[in-house]
Amino acid sequence: MKKGGRIILRVTSAGHETEDSHVFRGVAVNGEGDNVTARKYYVVDAKDVLLPVLPALGQIWKITAEQVKERVVTRGKADLTEVFITAAHTRIILPETENLFTRFIQSDNAFSGIGERLARRIWIRLGKNVYDILETKDTEKLLDITGITEKIAASLITGWDKYENLKQIAWFEKYNIPQGIARSVIKHHKVDSIRAIENDPYRLISFGIDFPTVDKIALQNFVILEDSYVRLRGAVEQALNIRSSMGHTVSSRYDLIPLVEKFLPQSLVTKALQVTNEKTAYIISDDKNYHTVGHWIMEQVISRRFSKLAAKKVWSKHYDWALTAALSNQKFMLTGSQLEAVKSALSERVSVIAGGAGTGKTFVLNIILRAYKLLKTDIRPMALSGRAARRITETTGFPAQTIAGFFKNIGEQPLGERALIVIDEASMIDLQTMFKLVSITTKDVRFLLVGDPNQLAPISAGLVLHEIVNVIPSVTLDIVKRQKESSGIPEFTRYIVDGRVPVPEMFNRNIILHSCRVNDIGRRVTALYKANPKGTQIISAMHSGLAGVDIINQTCQEVCNSTGRKLRFSFNGSPHYLNIRENDPVIFVKNNWDRGIQNGTLGTLLNVGMSSLTSSLDEVSLADIELYTGEHIPLTLDLLDNIRLAYGITLHKAQGSQFERIIVPVTNNNMMDNSWIYTALTRAETKIEIVGSLSDFSRAIARPSASFYRQTHLKTLLLAELEKSHQSSTTETS
Repeated sequence: MKKGGRIILRVTSAGHETEDSHVFRGVAVNGEGDNVTARKYYVVDAKDVLLPVLPALGQIWKITAEQVKERVVTRGKADLTEVFITAAHTRIILPETENLFTRFIQSDNAFSGIGERLARRIWIRLGKNVYDILETKDTEKLLDITGITEKIAASLITGWDKYENLKQIAWFEKYNIPQGIARSVIKHHKVDSIRAIENDPYRLISFGIDFPTVDKIALQNFVILEDSYVRLRGAVEQALNIRSSMGHTVSSRYDLIPLVEKFLPQSLVTKALQVTNEKTAYIISDDKNYHTVGHWIMEQVISRRFSKLAAKKVWSKHYDWALTAALSNQKFMLTGSQLEAVKSALSERVSVIAGGAGTGKTFVLNIILRAYKLLKTDIRPMALSGRAARRITETTGFPAQTIAGFFKNIGEQPLGERALIVIDEASMIDLQTMFKLVSITTKDVRFLLVGDPNQLAPISAGLVLHEIVNVIPSVTLDIVKRQKESSGIPEFTRYIVDGRVPVPEMFNRNIILHSCRVNDIGRRVTALYKANPKGTQIISAMHSGLAGVDIINQTCQEVCNSTGRKLRFSFNGSPHYLNIRENDPVIFVKNNWDRGIQNGTLGTLLNVGMSSLTSSLDEVSLADIELYTGEHIPLTLDLLDNIRLAYGITLHKAQGSQFERIIVPVTNNNMMDNSWIYTALTRAETKIEIVGSLSDFSRAIARPSASFYRQTHLKTLLLAELEKSHQSSTTETS
């Protein structure tokens, strides 16, 4: 099978989800549903956007290949061919024969209680008409078949619900609208989906298709004029989406004009921005600013919840007792601000502990968690990254998890009646993540956010910690507890936060500037890494360029691991390899929750060609990966596109992590601003090696942080809600 080839598969395993795709297994079948061969099986990686329904056991799919990789694996005494397909196009095929229909009904859990004999009887009696009967929910015709009870008929009709959108999807396919997008539209608009798009094709922008693509579909296929209301509104919505991708949640008309001009003639731009939207694309607030509906709702919900939590303090003799007990075994005295932070976290239902490196945030958090434990509180510490969550566990003794893990497991592990959510490294939290945390928790759940607002803004839109610090109850720890043999890193990075270039005396054996020209940065970084690779991480601002991750990874591998065994596999029957070798550091670049892998998980490639591990799908492993936790996982074919070299990683992958020693290449790059430099250097536990010129380092420190330019509405809303709460309580008192 080659790129562009097509094959019909029967699903034998529903597989697992990754961040934006679904991986499932199948065997090739002929027209009767029989296996074409027993010596070959297929693993399909299909983007969610390509799937009209989620894969399930027994379904028949036609797959068009974007990429194909093959290898021979040994199962028992048999040699089998494993074919890994990255799908370019998918189509589910309704069974059209007795055998296929029987396997389909038998295998899919949606049709519970229907065995092989009954499934065959249904097909023999109804044939292809069964689909029309299920679609019209004609229970009487089903009950005419011997053996079908009302319960079984209901099961058939309910099971068919997830397939009833296939006719609508065929309509979407006529206009080259991806099946996954069609699935989302149908989920939202249900039976009115086709009419909704015919009336306003620009609705598709809300589901992820860009304006130029939608505009072409609309003007060519529907009755849409160039100055139609829906077209003008769609251009503004697309402009807001672009602003959102830049991190903003609110925009003025002056922010939007240059963006709308990319989609509409200048004569229509002013008219477009005068269009008020009474439906669901965006909102124009009283101050004439523009908001996407999603961001507007999220910021409103968060501000209202936090203002209500902040309106009522809680303290009693029980808290005095818990605080005294938690402090009883402390070896070190708390500073005034540290004690204030502990009391604030106990007395306030929502609070922030802010502070830079070395100010004692973890020390304070330890005491707070011990006190809450004595108060029999359900404590849920968490962080955005896996490494940050693990560090909470290591430093506090309280089991922590990623926020994504919390979302995934809350159904099985619901919060207790008295619950506290603790978010560490909270500067990384974007608006959508905070909204989801607020939405799935009850109004009495407490929140404690711990972090450093001087670090990088979140990747996605919004600012949470940066906006709420000092608006809701907050304590900033600003005294560095300097001890003997200190690294000097906290004092050094404090200078940077203040916009000052550290003076020469602040450089020491733990903080070194290796001055060199841009052309020499890669060579110098590689030499430093080779001198002491253990516990070392190179952190760069970009992927490309002389100081970028791509070149640094290549040169480090050539210098440090040129003889490592290559990661080989078979492709279209021919031998191929990835440019990753045994003992190379690697990083995963996608989430794969079923395999316990998060985007940003670091590890080391081991046992290439000699792995004895197998995955949950019983797939043979090409190698092992030792994760930073010490756990070993099998590297199977479906994970090959998920790993990259990790001698050097970008700061966004490193944020939330700590490394014993970091090497930071510095160039005159706009991405390197004050918060970037500060965040990068605070990833180091004991040693920093900066490579580049002092002038470029100084320019980066002086460059204002990107968060300074990010426009959001949360703080404004929160202040207004707090003012309303204050006025309400004042009125009640008087």
